[in-house]
Amino acid sequence: MKYTIIALMIFASVMTYSCKKEEQTTTDVDTTSPVIHSLTSDKSSIQYGGEEPAIITCNASGGNCKYTWEVDLGDIFVLNEDGSQVRFTGSECCIGEKEIKCTVSNDKGEITEMVIVNIYIP
Repeated sequence: MKYTIIALMIFASVMTYSCKKEEQTTTDVDTTSPVIHSLTSDKSSIQYGGEEPAIITCNASGGNCKYTWEVDLGDIFVLNEDGSQVRFTGSECCIGEKEIKCTVSNDKGEITEMVIVNIYIP
């Protein structure tokens, strides 16, 4: 009887462990073509110098998304771990309207959208 109880305890432990392991392997994310739901800036105009930057956020879906940002003049700094939010600033040489492009990509494709922020001299 003593050995039967020990055997049942070992069996229960092994089954609990193997069930947990199986749950971990089924959490893989299925990817679809990326979709940008919104690309927004908290400011449409900013003063040059970076004291009050624009915060730009891309809301996208598709799974395993990679965010790539570009602008012809100005500085972009990634703010969060997945890269979906950036801070945009510009110096005096960057005066005028700037198109900030965000490309969202994964193994199923990519999509690009842009937002415009004006840099001005006060």
